[in-house]
Amino acid sequence: MIFVIVFNLFLVFFRVLYVLFYPLDLTPEEAQYWDWSRHLDLSYYSKPPMVAYLNFLTREIFGVSELSVRITPIFLSFLLSILTYLFVRRVFDHKSALIASTLPQLTIGFSINSLLMTTDAPFIFFWSVCLMLIFFAFEKNSLSLWLLVGLFAGLAFLSKYPALFLLPSALLYGFFYKREVIKSPRAYISLIPAFVLSFPVLYWNYKHDFVSFKHVSTLASKSASLFNPATFLEFLGGQALLLSLLPFFLIPYLWIKGLKDKKQAFFVLFSLPPFLFFALLSLFKKVEANWSGFSYFAAFVLLSLFLSKRKTLALLTYALSFFLFLIIHFTPLLDYMGMGKLLPPKRDPAKVGIGWSQLGDVVSQMRNKEEKIISPRYQISAQLAFYVKNNPRTYCINLGRRMNQYDLWEKDYQGDAIFVDYYPIDPRVLRASDGIIEEKELPIFWRGEEIVRFYIYKLKNLRRVEESMPGSY
Repeated sequence: MIFVIVFNLFLVFFRVLYVLFYPLDLTPEEAQYWDWSRHLDLSYYSKPPMVAYLNFLTREIFGVSELSVRITPIFLSFLLSILTYLFVRRVFDHKSALIASTLPQLTIGFSINSLLMTTDAPFIFFWSVCLMLIFFAFEKNSLSLWLLVGLFAGLAFLSKYPALFLLPSALLYGFFYKREVIKSPRAYISLIPAFVLSFPVLYWNYKHDFVSFKHVSTLASKSASLFNPATFLEFLGGQALLLSLLPFFLIPYLWIKGLKDKKQAFFVLFSLPPFLFFALLSLFKKVEANWSGFSYFAAFVLLSLFLSKRKTLALLTYALSFFLFLIIHFTPLLDYMGMGKLLPPKRDPAKVGIGWSQLGDVVSQMRNKEEKIISPRYQISAQLAFYVKNNPRTYCINLGRRMNQYDLWEKDYQGDAIFVDYYPIDPRVLRASDGIIEEKELPIFWRGEEIVRFYIYKLKNLRRVEESMPGSY
């Protein structure tokens, strides 16, 4: 136990220093969720409200900084590792618990979600704790445990919609391995607190024409085709990277093997069904690698039990995971190693967090009369809200892109304004103003190459722009 605490405290210390000193600004999604926290609501366009609530809490406590945004995933990751150790030690043994509470922290997927404040950070935490409670609830069939299951299932749903996988996975496990429990009314009591917590999100969607569900269904069907093996292979490749390679090849074997054991089958049925769902979906459309990432908590419990009896393989898995852990955090190492072509700057995932503070500084210097700040992209609007001096209200005008949260907020940007985009100013925006007062181009470099260029315009007397509201969600 002491080693687990020290190991994870070291990771906390490392991550705090990384946030403070490494030149990685907030990613666009992090900035968007932070801006949501300044407009508290029952839910939001694309996600439930938990990420906004947590950002509001840390902003109120610590103020506005990158660390105050990212302290939540850092803390939740630490707490989850400790809880995982206690859980796996009780269910299996000390060696398995040691691996389950340390190895995932070194894999690419878990390490990213332990640093970036996206919806995945609270979701993985509440999903994982809920799984632990479900396991013991099936063992003891205690009313108090089932009520706790409902509480954490509701918190998971408030974090991300795939929490819905909890119900079919629990029913599958109960039907095949614990039928006497699902015949008892106690298990279904858990639905009450889960529904109570979820109801505000449903009510918000009712008031907003079920826009979140339209968005999710669009994501599931957009660019779909009858059969696309390329997107399937891309999905598998993404999963291999998230799991840091070796676990990706071991887990399928453990899924098959685990179904023969009642205890291990629990972890199979809370990891395999979500994986299969997204794998099948990837046969028809592009699926983002992180969509199935939450399912690997249970899979890593199986992996820890397997590796605890295979010292050499465990050491090899740790070594490769640690190597990839260093690379994903410090991608310029590839250039020093002469391997830069494996991950060129424009394909480097770190590039999404590069240059935003620099852009904020330039816009702050141009904004000498409290000009309104607008962009046709919510990512830029969100980043400018965070990085421009004094964190002004920013606006996103829709010029034909898909709907976003800014389309649901009032747009009061008339007057002198600063317009920022990745491309030269749209003629519709220029026609709505009395002309350009000042303009700048800002190239952003990463690892010696230009990765993006911003076009910044100070406009005189901007009137309401003729927007093209999107036909998709």
